[in-house]
Amino acid sequence: MNGKCHRMWRGVGAVAHYVRWSWRFGGFGFRSRLSSPALLTNIGRVRIGKGVSIRRGSRIEVVRDCAAIEIGDGTSIQFDFHCGAADRVVIGRDVLIAGRVYISDHDHVFDQCELPPRLCRELVSSPVIIEDGVWLGEGCVVLKGVRIGRRSVVGANAVVTKSVPEGSVVCGVPAKILRRFSIDD
Repeated sequence: MNGKCHRMWRGVGAVAHYVRWSWRFGGFGFRSRLSSPALLTNIGRVRIGKGVSIRRGSRIEVVRDCAAIEIGDGTSIQFDFHCGAADRVVIGRDVLIAGRVYISDHDHVFDQCELPPRLCRELVSSPVIIEDGVWLGEGCVVLKGVRIGRRSVVGANAVVTKSVPEGSVVCGVPAKILRRFSIDD
């Protein structure tokens, strides 16, 4: 297949993918791709920017009607991503998210002695913001109330429980800053 024909079919595929998903989401940018999601909940409250790639097995869940998830332009999300919002999760532009990453802005209330945790429907939530150009490593976890600063790197299997300044490298459970670097604009 020559180059011109190949570009034409890629363009047709992009339009077909846009038509398939754009009416379901609160926003779905052109040339974005969502491959074989495992679970989508309340996706009218999810906005996906242009040129976003979300690989198969993703779980994108908005668990309250007033909550929202936003994913910025050019973000790349690998296999088995899980994102849950009871308040707000914002993922910036050009973010690289490795496989099996979990992002949640909420926890279940578990300290009510009269109810087993499975039956307690109460949630405690606080927004999560992941700024532009961040890299989230394989299997990491980002918990409620966290802001990860621009161009930071979160190491594989880290659990981020506190906000991370821009230009930081964090690793561990809980995640701690290993290194800082300056960001030239």
